[in-house]
Amino acid sequence: LTFRDLLIFVTDAQRLFLDIYSYIDWVLVAQPRTTFGVRHEVNLGWMGGFAQSSDICEKLFCAGVPAWYVRASAYIPPQMMVVEPV
Repeated sequence: LTFRDLLIFVTDAQRLFLDIYSYIDWVLVAQPRTTFGVRHEVNLGWMGGFAQSSDICEKLFCAGVPAWYVRASAYIPPQMMVVEPV
């Protein structure tokens, strides 16, 4: 193995470990908290997620997961409060 091959192997292993860790965190902590109407405190230790569906965004919000609702500016109603457009 060359150093470059070893580096690629290590970074792939790290990415897979983080994927597994985040999936376990979702299944054991966040998913049980996705009951609509019940809102949990935001867990600032989580990176969060982007959603194009309002249902998914609401589910993440209720679970306490930081969420960003991605929409084209043409579909944002003028009365909607936008904290910081990106």
